[in-house]
Amino acid sequence: MRHAAFTAIMFTAAIAGCQTLPEELGPQDYSAIEAASADWVAAYNANDWELLASYFTSDAILMPPNGPAVTGRDNIAAWEAENETGYRIALDIENIGGSGDTAYVRGRSCVFVPLDEGEYGVDAGKFLEVRKLQEDGAWLVDVDIFNSDTPEEAGLQATCPFADGWE
Repeated sequence: MRHAAFTAIMFTAAIAGCQTLPEELGPQDYSAIEAASADWVAAYNANDWELLASYFTSDAILMPPNGPAVTGRDNIAAWEAENETGYRIALDIENIGGSGDTAYVRGRSCVFVPLDEGEYGVDAGKFLEVRKLQEDGAWLVDVDIFNSDTPEEAGLQATCPFADGWE
């Protein structure tokens, strides 16, 4: 009985040992992800929702606060146009990690919400993205989750804690 259990354990360990782990992200991946995030911010700040949607996978999921998830590029572009037009954003990437063809990006955000007479209020929050490496080398957003740090009843802030502005 002991011999059979030992053999089963050793066989399982041998099979597991033969599996290769996904390759860790390299410096080129981190640079490409940071550049992709900068392109995403530029499209958002231009309110170019079709371009912004092109930085998502075709079946991406956007998970905004206080509402249902939005699936697919066309639906994401439509949601952004309906809910974010006129807004600007600044991101502070705090961490990038992952392996193989999957990465995550975690950080802080400031959404600049238009007010009267060209002024903006700030909604400071956080975000988490899952990005997938494409055959062409692009790191596209597959899942985007974001929310505010400020309770809704508190209103908008006057400044962003990490950026002077979005311009």
